[in-house]
Amino acid sequence: MPQQFDLGNFADNCTIAGATGSSTADGHPIIAGNSDDPFTTRTRLVVVHPDDGYRFVATQIVSPDDGDPVSFDRMHTRGLNSEGFAYTWSAVRPDPSKEPDSESAYGIPFYQFGRLALSQARSVEDAIGLLESYPRAIHGNYLFTDALGELALVEVSTQSMNVETRTGCGWVGRSNHWISDVMARIGFTPDDSDSTAVRYRRITDLMAEGEGRIAPAYIAGCLSDHATLEETGWSICAHGHGELNNGAERGGSVSSEIMQPSLGTMHYAYGWPCGGAVDYPGQQPYQDRSWGRYISFCLEDMEPGEYVSVDGVLTPLAVRYLSDAGGTSSVTPDRIWSRA
Repeated sequence: MPQQFDLGNFADNCTIAGATGSSTADGHPIIAGNSDDPFTTRTRLVVVHPDDGYRFVATQIVSPDDGDPVSFDRMHTRGLNSEGFAYTWSAVRPDPSKEPDSESAYGIPFYQFGRLALSQARSVEDAIGLLESYPRAIHGNYLFTDALGELALVEVSTQSMNVETRTGCGWVGRSNHWISDVMARIGFTPDDSDSTAVRYRRITDLMAEGEGRIAPAYIAGCLSDHATLEETGWSICAHGHGELNNGAERGGSVSSEIMQPSLGTMHYAYGWPCGGAVDYPGQQPYQDRSWGRYISFCLEDMEPGEYVSVDGVLTPLAVRYLSDAGGTSSVTPDRIWSRA
């Protein structure tokens, strides 16, 4: 019988996926995901060039100044660097009776690990090594890939971790629970009707259907999917609103990211990737600004700084990048595209 738990344990809605080798249309590794947060917590797109590491482009989480920050506030939650390494992440929480969560553990916190991985790792091997090298105050499903084509899904908690998948040919899809025997015993076991279970089944079905032809446009369609919404109340493109039964705020898709590290390119969409209309304006702030399309950002051509603000505005730096004023950027008209 599944363990009973409060629905608030699955308020996190991020769905992630990736593919490499013959599972893709062109052989290039690709990873992607929807950043799902409370609608008052947003993402911004930045390029960082630290003095002590590699340059990277990333989505950074920003909680509102006048509210309680999420535990991963200021974390670079997905991105790629100049060395061809990329990662994305979805929240998974341990049962606090079995392992400390991020609020009570001692170790490297979320906001430091994202920057560390993107500034120091050149490969999947490097990233796994970083997880093993530090005491951790982090947990979740971490999806790594690199320009050589290796792909790894690592289930991470504060005291335990498990490399659940590591391959040079194949695909993965995950949501907000651990699936291995090693890690499921310290996590929460969802019912079939819970959001994380619904989205896990749907993303794995979609990735299996795309076998051999997985590419940015295909994954964009997966991340915009609502097929399960009417029957279950949950979908990959999350339009959640209101409060859960314990008073926690239900999360929703505030941005969407697709990364191709061997091409040095990150495709970013602000708001819902589907671009759908806002149903509950008071509970879905900023979602009326959803782009409904992706803009492709090539790290090689980008200066350090902010490119998309937390309210979905392209900054002057982004406008200059997209207009290719200097004549050196690889930006072309097809760098702004929809899932169609």
